[in-house]
Amino acid sequence: MREIPSDVDVVVVGGGQAGLGMSYRLREAGIAHIVLDDRARTGDVWRERWDSLVLFTPKRFAALAGSPLPRDADTYPTRLQLADYLERYAAEHGIPVAHRTRVTRIARADATDGGARGRFAIAYERDAHPGVIYAQSVVIATGPFQYPRVPRVAAGLDDDVVQVHSSAYRRPADLPTGRIAVVGGGNSAAQLAVELATAPGAEGREVTMIAPAEPWFIPERVAGVSVYWPLSAFGILDSPAESRISQYIHSRGDGILGTEAKKLVRRGTLELRTSRVVGAAGRALGLKDGSRVEVDAVLWCTGFRAHYPFVAVDGALSEHGTPRHERGVSPVDGVYWIGLPWQTRLDSSILHGIDADARELTAAIVAARGTDAPRASASMGL
Repeated sequence: MREIPSDVDVVVVGGGQAGLGMSYRLREAGIAHIVLDDRARTGDVWRERWDSLVLFTPKRFAALAGSPLPRDADTYPTRLQLADYLERYAAEHGIPVAHRTRVTRIARADATDGGARGRFAIAYERDAHPGVIYAQSVVIATGPFQYPRVPRVAAGLDDDVVQVHSSAYRRPADLPTGRIAVVGGGNSAAQLAVELATAPGAEGREVTMIAPAEPWFIPERVAGVSVYWPLSAFGILDSPAESRISQYIHSRGDGILGTEAKKLVRRGTLELRTSRVVGAAGRALGLKDGSRVEVDAVLWCTGFRAHYPFVAVDGALSEHGTPRHERGVSPVDGVYWIGLPWQTRLDSSILHGIDADARELTAAIVAARGTDAPRASASMGL
């Protein structure tokens, strides 16, 4: 088990792909740091997702700097292939990850708690044992997907209507047969609606996908190649967040890669309702268009909301609890963010875009520290 020092230059909070990508560039710059991760193993955040999950990005665009996905990985990697890749990546590149370490509070250090003024005190629990580490800077890499978001109206459904958020769903058997509503308009909703409508036992299900707007189905292949290749070749994939193309795509909402759900709708195997859920009573969901959908179960693919209760640094969060930043750099000196959607470019929140943001933030950290940034390789052996 990796030892956690009492003092280090940079603490990275979160050991998922964003935290690993950030650590790779910090290590390259010779900046002493440690990555604190609350999971038991690197990659567990993916192992905890539903059984059939596959990435909607092909493996060429689902790798971190320095290591491609292995040849035997599927074109669209499975959750387990990606989890194992991240675990190997951390080992191959000597990423200093402290597992089973949950950060409970990030605050300014002061003389009363033993920290040097201007530094941060990062409180954590490791195997139920508390500790504190002091750092000059902190990079928050936990991403925006921590707290499942379920509409308040869900409380109006009868108790015997099974309700599951996509974060807790594992397989079709988690839901009963009968009338199932999959609420959401993104990739997760489409993948799971297709699974529920086609998996063994599907003849006992009536699956309805309820999307808030007309889904934007994007073909997986264009002219025989993955759609990601022309997106990359024409500079769309990494287009700046403020560019016209990025703003247009942002305004369209999540695109659904693949047309399998669309085909099932045409065949009548899957029903698609385009409206927003605005109410619920008994065994029915009420939609904005005035219609109702009778249900025996609901799978909420309604995303997540930002949740950073451990950040106790004045000015780091907005009044709504979301990160305040410009290109990942907080207005609070020494606080940085990585892995946020649209952080600097269209692909900031997928593996393909992590390295560009990690490079930029590493340069910002070095610049903020001046010419005395530590470069001792021994500091990596935390």
